[in-house]
This record gives sequence, structure tokens and C-alpha cells, in this order.
Amino acid sequence: MVKKDLVNRLALYFPDFRKRDLEYLVDLLFEKLTLSLIEGNRIEIRGFGRFFLRQQRERIFTNPKTKEVRKLPPRKRIIFKPGKDIKERLNQPPYGALDLGSQTFRLLIGKPGPQGLRMLVRRRHNVRLAEGLAQSGQLSSQAIKRGLESLAELVNEMSRLSVKQYIAAGTAALREASNASLFIEKAEKELGIKIEVFSPEQEAKTTFLGVKETLAHNDEPILIVDVGGGSTEFILGKDQNISQWKSLPIGAVRLRDQFLAHDPPLEGEINQVEEFLKEELEAHLFPFRGAKILVGTGGTVSCLASLDLGLETYCPERTHGHQLKIDDLKSMVQKLAALSTKERLLLKGMEAGREDIILPGLLIFTTVMDILNIPILTVSEAGFLEGLLWYLIKSSAELA
Repeated sequence: MVKKDLVNRLALYFPDFRKRDLEYLVDLLFEKLTLSLIEGNRIEIRGFGRFFLRQQRERIFTNPKTKEVRKLPPRKRIIFKPGKDIKERLNQPPYGALDLGSQTFRLLIGKPGPQGLRMLVRRRHNVRLAEGLAQSGQLSSQAIKRGLESLAELVNEMSRLSVKQYIAAGTAALREASNASLFIEKAEKELGIKIEVFSPEQEAKTTFLGVKETLAHNDEPILIVDVGGGSTEFILGKDQNISQWKSLPIGAVRLRDQFLAHDPPLEGEINQVEEFLKEELEAHLFPFRGAKILVGTGGTVSCLASLDLGLETYCPERTHGHQLKIDDLKSMVQKLAALSTKERLLLKGMEAGREDIILPGLLIFTTVMDILNIPILTVSEAGFLEGLLWYLIKSSAELA
């Protein structure tokens, strides 16, 4: 990480500060640290390690060409000694989790820590694996090609960090496509990755685990809604137990392919989506009416939070736990519906590759909130992917 990266990272946490002010603070900090070391002081960062200067001895140098012998004066070197906590972190093996979704392929590499998961690397690629699936029932050759190219990059990232233990899970698109085995076989043969296709029930339990491990709530019943490209999962639970779950073949990509033929969409097309969702969801959501808290997870709700916050760069630390009000989301529907996909890309917070499916994904959430009469949607950056990693770590500990 260079100075520019550090300043940009700080700007995400402190948006009220101007970047030039943050740059000045960074310069001032390192100036103070440098002067402190020059004065012979030791700098200690609790839990991380300590920095100090060490005087080197005078050295004799012989020029290999001229054979001239010179005395080199003593120098001072900055020495870093890692603390106990960071040594333990470095000695722990990293784990990898791959979520091969209908719209997005995601990678999470992390290690277990005393305060939960310690995230090392997050990567996400908009693959559109389910593009055209609703019409043909198959993965297109282009989608398979995009998926394998994306998977190859994610596998290289795992290799770079020496990840030995991983789990790769396929969801709706790989459950439903008649030629899903072709993609799975190619992934294993060409990339050495074994993919496990999760059932809707497995997916629900894993998502619930990921949310509950990272998002603190009281003991009220929580409904988790995970909007994907090809399906939407509904999980109702309390404490550590799931009482109801359901997976419906309704997703952002499917809705776009089925209803939104124009760009920007016609008013009649939006009405069709809303009517379809109300009709399809009304009966299915009856068992979930006991929910008091609504939590959204997945790429759609992350993007909605980024749009609401106006983030120039996606920052999960800021979007996690963010609350979206139903009135604000309905205003967002009107705003997005009036824009073309190219115009939506200019919005702060819009993720490239999601501009044409963000509207149908948003309509799923607003319909659910209307039916259940829940006015606030809480954003969880943790979900299925984090649940996968927890599942892998816990399974590995049991086998050890």
C-alpha cells in the first residue's frame, strides 16, 4: 500500500474530511514517527509489533574489480519485531471460500481470530452465469467462458496466498442449468477446482450462519433476504435456529430478461414487474410474517447501500449495518427507472456490471417490505460467502 492508497482508504472512513487534509495528517504522522526513531525512541503498536533503530558496526568493503579496500562507516537500520498477536496471525493457515452465484463470483480469504473472522482478501467479479438461462434452460457458451476466466483469476489469488483448504459452492444457476455439469467438469479439469452444488436448504443455513456471526441483533425474529441473479432466498430465524426458509426462482437477472426489454424501461414494464412480484410473493411470504427485523444480503443490497451513501469506492466496512428506509428505496426506484444503464453507471455507488439488474433487484426488496410492513432494511455484507468460510473453518477444526 502506497500513500495514495492509504489516503483513499481513510477517506472512506472519514468522508467529511477533504482528501488534502487527510494527506496532510498522513504526512504529519510519518514525520513524527521518523523524528522519534532518529531520536532513539522505540515505537510500539500494541498487538502488532515495535520499531527501533539499531547501530551497525563499521564494515570493510573490497571492490571486486579494483580490489580497493575501504572502510564503511557505521549505519543505523530500522528494525521491526512482530508482536505475539501478529506472529499467531502469520502462523495460521488461510482458508478460502468461493461463492459461484448466478450473477457474481466472489472469493473470500480469511483466518479465524479471537473477535471473529479476520478477512484478508475479498474479490468479486460480475460473471452473469445465468444470462439467458430463463429462456434456454442452459448456461450459454459465453457465460461458461466468462465463468471459467473469472474462476481462473480467483484460483490464482488463492495460490498467491498459499490457500490449501477451500470450499467452492455453486447456487441457483448450477442447480438449474441442464448443462451445469459441463461447467463443473471444466472447472475441475482445467483449474483443479472441485465445485459443490448447494441445495436451497444448505444455502439458507449457510447464509444464516454468515449473517448471525457478523451482525449483532437482539433476540427478535430476523428475516434474511438474499437476492441473487437467478433466485431469492428467505430465511427466518432467531438466536442460532432457523424456523422457516424458502428459495424462490425469482432473481434480478430473471426479472430483467422476462420483463425489461427497453432501456430505460417503460412505465408499463415496471408495473408488470411489481404486479408479478406482488402476486408471486404474497402467498410465499405468509410464513414469514412474524419477522421483526429485515436483513438484506448479497450484491444487490450492497450496491443499494453504496448508492444511498454515495460512495465513490465500494467499502463494505461502511455499508455493513447501514439501514435503508422504504421511502428512500421507493424514491430510488423512480430515479433508476428514469435512467438508462449508461446513465446509471455515472451514479456514485453504482457497481459496474450491475447497472442493468439493480432495478429489478431493488423491486424485490421494496415488494417484500410492503407485504411484510417492515419499514427498514438493514444491510449485511456478510451472508452466504462468510457462512461458507465459517463452515469450512469449523469443519476443519472438528476433523483436526
